[in-house]
Amino acid sequence: MKIQELQMKTVELLNPWWKNINIELGITRTKYLDQIEKIVKNRNQILFILGSRRVGKTRIILQYIYKLINSGVDSKKILFLSLDNSNLDSLDWYEYISESDFEYVFLDEVHYFSKWAQILKSLYDLPNKKVKIICSGPSSQAIGDSRAFLTGRSTSLIVTPLTYQEFSKFSKTGDLIHDYLFYGGYPEFVLEKEPNYLNELIKDIIEKDIVKVHKVKNNQYLFDVCQILAKQIGYKSSSNKIASVLKLDNKTVENYIQYLKEVKLIDVVYQYSDSLNKKLYSPKKYYFNDLGMRNSFVGFSDIGSLVENAVFLHLSKVYGSKNTFYLSDSLSNEVDFIVKLDENRILYIESKYNNLKSAVISSISKLYFKDIYNKEVVERIVITDNINEEFSLNNKEVKLVGLDKFLDSLKTV
Repeated sequence: MKIQELQMKTVELLNPWWKNINIELGITRTKYLDQIEKIVKNRNQILFILGSRRVGKTRIILQYIYKLINSGVDSKKILFLSLDNSNLDSLDWYEYISESDFEYVFLDEVHYFSKWAQILKSLYDLPNKKVKIICSGPSSQAIGDSRAFLTGRSTSLIVTPLTYQEFSKFSKTGDLIHDYLFYGGYPEFVLEKEPNYLNELIKDIIEKDIVKVHKVKNNQYLFDVCQILAKQIGYKSSSNKIASVLKLDNKTVENYIQYLKEVKLIDVVYQYSDSLNKKLYSPKKYYFNDLGMRNSFVGFSDIGSLVENAVFLHLSKVYGSKNTFYLSDSLSNEVDFIVKLDENRILYIESKYNNLKSAVISSISKLYFKDIYNKEVVERIVITDNINEEFSLNNKEVKLVGLDKFLDSLKTV
């Protein structure tokens, strides 16, 4: 096929391994490389690596490319295209890939190219074409809607900000817990600590991944909703209350919250109940998917709420956000988190960031010691400030776990 000189030069620059050139790969995010390896080797589907902006998707792809090369794959059989590169705007990459003998094709920021889903479907359906295709893009409707063309042909992997375990590899300071709570997990921000980094990032996410996609007329309301949610970490909230504060209609606020959730800025926790109606219509709790991003709205304040957010992030990573709930009763007693292990077993998790055992115990609600819906409570865990101890209280076994130890565990049971 014919390819313009500028396009070929750009492709060559994007693929330095063709000339045996090594590049700076940064700190290896091993868990994602292992997950990609497992999916690529065991499935024939197109893999989408999704996540918010600057969460490290491109870096992970480059790390995986060099892992392939180091495992013996011919470097010239690997193609990487960054589709937000303006020099490639007119490249017919369907023709380029279909007429090539590449074994691995990586399409970074695939959503920037028009009709990308249809092109991928055509490539996937080519007879006797066994190329592995890995794409990256945002966690937004821009990807979600178009992937309908690829039903049954694709799978996805979500990249999140650094977990506490990953953070410890990126930051070598003495007080890891403090720094993790302060900086959060965007890799570049953790490494460079540029003061305006997160402000610029949130602006990009809102304007490019929400306003542009959903045609939002006034983006200031999106920032306002973020600020309100950042102040309410750990507290029950509702779109009605937020709508009242901002003098907007409830449906608009519901949409805004959904957009923020869609781009992985926030997540929602529902009331634990055996009634679907109660779960759906009870007030909800909202948490940020990055602690530094939360701090960019309200500052490094209310450490108790920030710790609770950190606990949520760990639970959602280990057990899934869909299996993480809160519990409350009519007397305003609450349990911070109920984790659904299966249909019959649950965990109780309380966040009480204090280094005095007596203060921790006195702050636990009576609801924490009750059994509910005939479920087996496997463990009752209280997250503390460096208290690690087990004891019996109200005829129930309680485990006190320091925050650092909790966040450093892959499983809590």
